Amino acid sequence: MDREQRDTTPASWSAWMIAAALACAAPCAAQTQSQALLIPATPPDYPRGRISGYIFGDYYDNLAGNPDHGYSSSGADSLTPNIDGSKVIGRDLNGLQVRRVYFQLDNDLSFRFSTRFRLEMDGKSLTSDGKLGVNVKAAYAQARSVYPRADVLVGVLSTPIWEGSEEFWQYRSIEKTIGDFRGIGSSADVGIELKGFADSDHHVGYVAMIGDGPGQKAEDNRYKKFYLSLPLRAGDLRLEPYADYENAFGAKDRATYKLFVGYALKWLAVGAEILDRVNHRPTGGNQEPHGYSVFARGGPTPAISAFARVDVWEPDHRLANRVDQQLWIAGLDWQPIKDAHFMPNVESMQYVAKGTGVVPPHHDLQARITFYYKFSRPQTP
Repeated sequence: MDREQRDTTPASWSAWMIAAALACAAPCAAQTQSQALLIPATPPDYPRGRISGYIFGDYYDNLAGNPDHGYSSSGADSLTPNIDGSKVIGRDLNGLQVRRVYFQLDNDLSFRFSTRFRLEMDGKSLTSDGKLGVNVKAAYAQARSVYPRADVLVGVLSTPIWEGSEEFWQYRSIEKTIGDFRGIGSSADVGIELKGFADSDHHVGYVAMIGDGPGQKAEDNRYKKFYLSLPLRAGDLRLEPYADYENAFGAKDRATYKLFVGYALKWLAVGAEILDRVNHRPTGGNQEPHGYSVFARGGPTPAISAFARVDVWEPDHRLANRVDQQLWIAGLDWQPIKDAHFMPNVESMQYVAKGTGVVPPHHDLQARITFYYKFSRPQTP
């Protein structure tokens, strides 16, 4: 055997061994792949549920307000701790408070039917002995796709009055949107709702609802409340006209009209709402609360952002002599980890006299460090 033959023979054997191994493995791989294709896909397991919720509150310090404190026999201060538009807050009042807790259970009974149950703890809802109370915020059943892109919901439902604008504002933990803050309607009502989109791209939406009217309270009359919202979307632009009407005993029916517009860029979002309410009265002329809100939010990173807002409110637009209010909000949002926020902010209420209206002797100014945490547990298998 010459030298050239001795050098090439081992390499030839290695090549033949590799080729043989690949030839043997190919049928096995093909058989495994064909077996995998023959295994049928199993449908999702039902029922399955998901737990979620959030909590927010703050440490507050009232830097301006009414300095004339009064105390009950138990030592409770008679002045208001938080800005609510009804009366001037108490200066120097401070403390740590939990303003809201949500606990929610979503349960999918099948692909087309689901339920939601939500409990709420609100810092202003107290039990008879003064403790923080819990109430049912939502309890409904939902049927999906009753016809293309349309769902039907029945039970204790979220009303559409500020659902869209609050979602765009994103800072309910700081303050309610203008309609909610002013008590123009209820965020929940017992009724039936049709909700969906007119087009497959979800550019044109609609929400139509019939409710009892008293919100989360039991129905106590034969009158009903009708809601209609038309959320529209074109790229980064949001537009939502809204109206509701509630008949009432004694010709005291009420009608609300609202328009929301928002525009979201990558690092900045701006929004505005205009709200008008007509309270019909049998004598003395109708009342017309009216106002608008402008806000902005954004930042360079998801971890650091800022927000600002101003509301202008007229308690009765038809009165020449009145006291209007301006609500100013500004703050920073620090998110050290996902879904946990720490937000230093200030909130101020300024009073403006119109005609012969007389403003309170003090304005409101509250400094806060607000905390907000959202939690969820994935759906059960």
